Amino acid sequence: MQRILLLTQDASTARVVEAAARPDGHVVQVESNGDRCLVAVRDWRPALVIVDTGVGMTGGALATILRDEAVQETAAVMVLCTAANLALITPGLHVDDFALTPVDPDELRVRIARLIWQQNGAEDGAVIRHGELSIDLERYKVTVDGEVVDLTYKEYELLRFLASNPGKPFTREALLNQVWGYDYYGGSRTVDVHVRRIRAKIEQREQFIDTVRNVGYRFIETYRPPRRPAARD
Repeated sequence: MQRILLLTQDASTARVVEAAARPDGHVVQVESNGDRCLVAVRDWRPALVIVDTGVGMTGGALATILRDEAVQETAAVMVLCTAANLALITPGLHVDDFALTPVDPDELRVRIARLIWQQNGAEDGAVIRHGELSIDLERYKVTVDGEVVDLTYKEYELLRFLASNPGKPFTREALLNQVWGYDYYGGSRTVDVHVRRIRAKIEQREQFIDTVRNVGYRFIETYRPPRRPAARD
């Protein structure tokens, strides 16, 4: 799972990018304004920035975004453009790939995969990292600060699902369906028990899972520093 930041003012383009990213578990954040896009690059640290030049994008605005230091240092860059505005992609711009619109979701998925591989290496796309927590999706292995954590299969699947959708709250019923399946007849307390066990195993110093009041749970999207012991008198 990797983060993809999309700059577009076109809802259909956003749907195509999300459809291309979804099968591989990537998370897409959409911004419609260049300034907010640059703020998101610094705050969200995406692996890939996709810029749609189809609506309201001038050459100067494109250059400002692509020459931004944070963009150049942290993300691969793809530009979506029509044949008519190919001239916006001038020599010297920080562009790793481009695609002509309307782009096919299957083609875009391949292009995204190649860029993320080039940006992060062959193995990184199969590892979810958050602070001290690392979830190796190929080896079914969870570590905290390099130490292997012993999780049951359901605990692992619940953590993996939440971590693959950072910031998104899920009801207990939704988590039951996703992890245990629609034919599971146990109560929602099963989710509470598993979350409590996961927390006991991985949250000694850093919090990863939030309780959303009257809803359920979510994986924390924004990094929180390790907890410090309470001061003693």
